[in-house]
Amino acid sequence: MPSTSIHELAIQQVERLSRRGFQRLSLPGPLENAFEQSTLARRSERLWLEGLVAIGLFNIYVLVDHLLQGSGSWLPVQLRLCIVTPLALLINLSMRWSPNKIYRETSIAAVSCLIGVMHLYIESNKNATSSAYAQVGLIVAVIFVNVVMRLQFFYALSASAIMLASDLVFIQHDHFLNSSEKLLGITLAVCAISMTVIANYSTGREERLGFLMRLRSEIQSKELSFLNVELQRISSIDSLTGLANRHAYELQFAKLWSESVDSGSCLSAIVIDIDHFKLTNDTRGHLYGDRVLVRVASLLLQGLRCKDDFAARFGGEEFVVLLPGTTQEGAMIVAERIRKLVEVAGSPALPEPGSHPRLSTVSCGGASCYPSDITCKEDLLEAADKALYRAKASGRNRVCWGELSIRQYQSYSSSRRHRILVKSDSLPLTSVD
Repeated sequence: MPSTSIHELAIQQVERLSRRGFQRLSLPGPLENAFEQSTLARRSERLWLEGLVAIGLFNIYVLVDHLLQGSGSWLPVQLRLCIVTPLALLINLSMRWSPNKIYRETSIAAVSCLIGVMHLYIESNKNATSSAYAQVGLIVAVIFVNVVMRLQFFYALSASAIMLASDLVFIQHDHFLNSSEKLLGITLAVCAISMTVIANYSTGREERLGFLMRLRSEIQSKELSFLNVELQRISSIDSLTGLANRHAYELQFAKLWSESVDSGSCLSAIVIDIDHFKLTNDTRGHLYGDRVLVRVASLLLQGLRCKDDFAARFGGEEFVVLLPGTTQEGAMIVAERIRKLVEVAGSPALPEPGSHPRLSTVSCGGASCYPSDITCKEDLLEAADKALYRAKASGRNRVCWGELSIRQYQSYSSSRRHRILVKSDSLPLTSVD
């Protein structure tokens, strides 16, 4: 059965993350690892695609910016296209191999910070317009980290703090902005960073909540499936003997009969009855009678040949064994082995010292047939039951074999001949030298 501890842990984390206010996003170890594994491939694929688009747009911006400014200096273009772009492409390409979380988040945060700081370095302290433009570029870099790439909260917050600190340094040393303009620029950067960090936190929270909800649903489905299977198993088992019950026997009999019809193989049935069981109950009590039933059931299982043989409690002190693909000779060996095991093993011990229990024996009646669309299961069981009554009448503790009636046998013979003819007609013709 699936571990309930993970289920309970997932429920606790759902309740925690659903509360109002700031909640720590990182999950307990097992859940955090499961979250990372479940989102790794999809997240890496998204980062690769969005990163590729972002790199293309960044290079278009660099070229357009150079052309529109009409500056003779190629240094900004060289820094961006020869340093930033190759590094960004290399990191972006590594996303194709779904790297671990630390490398993935740190590398993207680092290259984003490099772009933001380099933009401040290039645009600041040139003129008033360029200095104001530097603030806009920094805000775009922050939005890219926190909203577009949606780095995990700790890495997004760290990258945002680094870019804000860099902005404070460049603004402080910018000679083209007065105090009010510097204050406005810092305020704008702080507001943009705060809003995008909040958006990043909300996205990460919803992503983890969604994962926990799915995990909880999957665990509940597995537990429900397990319980259904267990309930089915319990409903098909006789609680006293542990053998299949009457309902399970009927289902298995129908299944084996159908398979035998399709394959044309023989099916044998053995009906087993405990001798003098009513007398045992009357003299020793029903509790001791239950012990006799349990003993005989365990010995019956020992007498079977393989996993395909099927045994069930038919009712009261009567049992039934189904032997697929077994002719009369093989079935009689199984019946005799069961009878001998019960005879040799004897009855369960009595609680009273010096008491000797009555010898437990069984009588067996069996029958075999080749199932067909014309014969029916009841015919086979009736023949085995009649054989059981003959064994009882002959003195008990013996095996008798029954035959299907003439009408049933003739019906089976004609059906079997028909199948043989159909099979022979379907065989390919071969030449004889």
